[in-house]
Amino acid sequence: MESEKSPGSSYKPFYLKEKIGEMIRYGRPLTKRFSRKDRDLADDIRASMLRMYKLSVEIEKKYYRKTTTQELDVELEWLRHLVRLAADKEVCGEKFAPPLSAHQYEVWARYNTEIGNLLGKYIASLNR
Repeated sequence: MESEKSPGSSYKPFYLKEKIGEMIRYGRPLTKRFSRKDRDLADDIRASMLRMYKLSVEIEKKYYRKTTTQELDVELEWLRHLVRLAADKEVCGEKFAPPLSAHQYEVWARYNTEIGNLLGKYIASLNR
């Protein structure tokens, strides 16, 4: 998923897609370690990340990108809520630890914020 610019090439990587790929590389192993009772949440998180990656590829290749960026924005918000649920102690109950630790949630939230910032700038550039 990492791409390097070769000398003499005019290729510029699509940074939004690259950041989503980095988030997937961070989050996918974490969701594999969720307990059996949280497997449905892990499946939803993985599906949401893959959908975001697919939408970023579509944005990179499409001519009319506005609706796809809106779909990606909605999917990012959905992923934020799922990750927040995975780190919430009240959802799991007093006797059980949440699937994500506070540190893991913080790192994942930084990825989501960075992707949101890139997406917001991209949407603003499309509206000009």
